[in-house]
Amino acid sequence: MKNNALQRNTIHYSEWNDKIAQYFFKPEKAGRTVYLYVTEELINSLGADNGVGCQEFIQTVKNATSINGICKKALGSMQNPKWRYQRQGYPPYIGYLALFVLAAGTEGDFSPNAYYPRLRELLGEKPTSGQYPDFDKMQTLWKDLEKWANVDKSGELGIFKVNITGKWVHVGIPIAQTLLTEKELKVLPIIFAEAGLETISLPSERHIASLLVKYGRSYLRTRTLQLLEETSEDNKLHQALIERIVDELCTWDGTTEFQSEGKTQKYGILRLCCKLDLIAKRASFTLRCTTKHDFPEDGLILNFNNEFYYCDEYGNGWSSSILKGKIFDASMLDWGRSYRMESTDNKWCFKLPNSKIRIFVEGRSMGLPGIVEIGQLPKGSPFYLAARQECCSFLERWGTSSCEGFEKLHILKGLPDGWYLFKATAAHSDEIINNEYPILSFSTGTRLYLEGGLRVDKGNWFFRFAPPKLVLQCSDGTAKLYCNGRLLEDSSGRGIYELPPDLPVDKNIKIEARKEDNIINNLSLLLLKDFPLITSIKTPNIDCFGFVKTNKSEHSPEVRGALVKGIDCPPFNFNTLLPIQGKQCVVFVGKEAGQVAIYPEESILIDWCPVWAIAKGRLFDRAIFCGTSLKECKPKPSICKDIIKLNLWKKILLDNHKRTLPPIGDIRLKKLWLEFQKGAKNV
Repeated sequence: MKNNALQRNTIHYSEWNDKIAQYFFKPEKAGRTVYLYVTEELINSLGADNGVGCQEFIQTVKNATSINGICKKALGSMQNPKWRYQRQGYPPYIGYLALFVLAAGTEGDFSPNAYYPRLRELLGEKPTSGQYPDFDKMQTLWKDLEKWANVDKSGELGIFKVNITGKWVHVGIPIAQTLLTEKELKVLPIIFAEAGLETISLPSERHIASLLVKYGRSYLRTRTLQLLEETSEDNKLHQALIERIVDELCTWDGTTEFQSEGKTQKYGILRLCCKLDLIAKRASFTLRCTTKHDFPEDGLILNFNNEFYYCDEYGNGWSSSILKGKIFDASMLDWGRSYRMESTDNKWCFKLPNSKIRIFVEGRSMGLPGIVEIGQLPKGSPFYLAARQECCSFLERWGTSSCEGFEKLHILKGLPDGWYLFKATAAHSDEIINNEYPILSFSTGTRLYLEGGLRVDKGNWFFRFAPPKLVLQCSDGTAKLYCNGRLLEDSSGRGIYELPPDLPVDKNIKIEARKEDNIINNLSLLLLKDFPLITSIKTPNIDCFGFVKTNKSEHSPEVRGALVKGIDCPPFNFNTLLPIQGKQCVVFVGKEAGQVAIYPEESILIDWCPVWAIAKGRLFDRAIFCGTSLKECKPKPSICKDIIKLNLWKKILLDNHKRTLPPIGDIRLKKLWLEFQKGAKNV
């Protein structure tokens, strides 16, 4: 009986290794950065089913080592034939790496001098300082883990990065895994939302750090805040922490849960946009929303100071200019304060962050007219600055010494009181201004990521006919990008690279960012020729009642993704797609004067084909195109003998009260709507 109890309360090293690996590397982490954040609580939970905990884990790892020491044993685990030659299963050294991370702890400081005593104490040794024997060789294991996750598995179980160099190279890697606790990770979206952060225009690392210190004091640990406040560029842990926060920011879709209030909101940013007329010395500032989410099909109605405004999707994460009958005049706001606009259903919230200085660039690269507000100062390219009066003398001193073509613009109309506009051909240094105004600091990091393409799954698997683009952002512009050892050319001039057309399919493709002979960032991807649709879709079959099917009948109706089986689709019926909700009033308008019907007051069984269905709302109405084709739906001059219908047709189209919102989506529909309004004026 004692032997059986002992057997139940024992987990071999290989079992611990796989339990830890499975916890961190799993399909849900595909394409996302993984950190081995190992704590005593985690180890206890992983061993709970077997009645063992953290102390048993430490003892098991110690028992697995020989007199040669734990580091030599960890290095020797790579020689396992199953791993060395076939690389099957999980890396056999993850258990050792987990122990090294456990020694980093979650409290105290990040000093490398404090790490080795903690490691020795964890192993039951005297907690003396000085490097642990052979600990400098553990970097081999970390780099092999990086290769396994990013190359062997193509990121399908998560991405792992080794990014600590310099004096932190040995202890920095395990310490870097503990930079953010699980609790801190959960509150980051709230901090991002309060700070007005988003990734469509990512701020510099220094500015992100300053915002997190300002808005994160109620959420982050003291040692996290202290590391964020570190301004030395030589502090590798500071850089690693910022990189981790940027990773989290880039994967955040804007959804924020407020448990205390019991609500979830989609957060976005309000950006200032401007049409500048330097001849007339006039600026026209408007507001647009940015979000990672798709805008609602009917656009957004936003509440601001109990006034209701409207915008719809423009493209690439941007909305149209916010309006209420006419374009919202953003110069009426004090840009030094923050403002919020919320949708009428409270599901959306957009924030204009407060700032004494705002950066603008030409909007052409984003497909927008005029100049557009961004979050980061561009290096070596033209930009504009809007600044409050108290910032101007410092700005002009910096602009004169560190910028090219810096000048103050004489704008007579369009700026808020006490604000001024500047223009520069290029900024070459941020040295004298980045501490005083972090928003004007350059980026110091290097980012490598994939953009676009058609993914097969959550990992870096793409169809060959729709590959992604490679984006390399390097602060000093010295990094070069290689694909399978081949140097790529930046034909865009903006750090956006095309994959070579002759790449192999169904094989790992290695992408490396290098500075001289050093690899500073890397990833891998897989291009697939095709895939069997039915077997690759992991979604279940759904029956006609919306329940998951358990029996496999070939003839019963079922849906699986876009596949429909066991049902004959009825012919298309226009009336089933009319935009009617309950007793909602809908006005149908035809292409000839007088062709108008109001549902449900009138029958929709009319002898003419409607072009527009205008859904009546509480605050605004929406024009929806419901015609057969644009060519056949042009307004047609005709004589109408029914004066009442004629006047109603004209009144609806002229829309003197500006209640009706134009159609969204295709610009041709908006032009057609304007043709109808022009035709109504001539009736």
